[in-house]
Amino acid sequence: MMRRNRDAGFIALEFALGVAVLVLPVCAIVLVIPTWSERQTSARAIAREVARSVARDGVCGVDRASGMTDTMTANLGLPRADIVVALDCAPGAPLNPGSDLEVTVTVRMPAVELPGLGALGEWSWSARHRQPVDQYGSLP
Repeated sequence: MMRRNRDAGFIALEFALGVAVLVLPVCAIVLVIPTWSERQTSARAIAREVARSVARDGVCGVDRASGMTDTMTANLGLPRADIVVALDCAPGAPLNPGSDLEVTVTVRMPAVELPGLGALGEWSWSARHRQPVDQYGSLP
């Protein structure tokens, strides 16, 4: 009498479950790491350029900072809603020659981004740039 093996086919099932449970989450994280790097680099660039422009003008221009951020996020392909820019000066106030202006840019990072499903979870990362105001520039 021929005896049937009840375990036949379990290896394929175990392999499929192992791939789904172990490999897919690792792949999702590996796929989102370039997005993290891109957004960090973009936040640094936005902070640097906004600080340079506002410090050169000599006035704490929140509108100028917002306009530059709009332009840069459009050029970099980032959603504007994911970027927050903060200046460490009073809006419209003249900047003292020789002082420093600090700009902080906070960007939202997707924890995991799955194609077709979108982002699952998020965290934020901040970049700061301190720019000296021209010591010999004239006040506006």
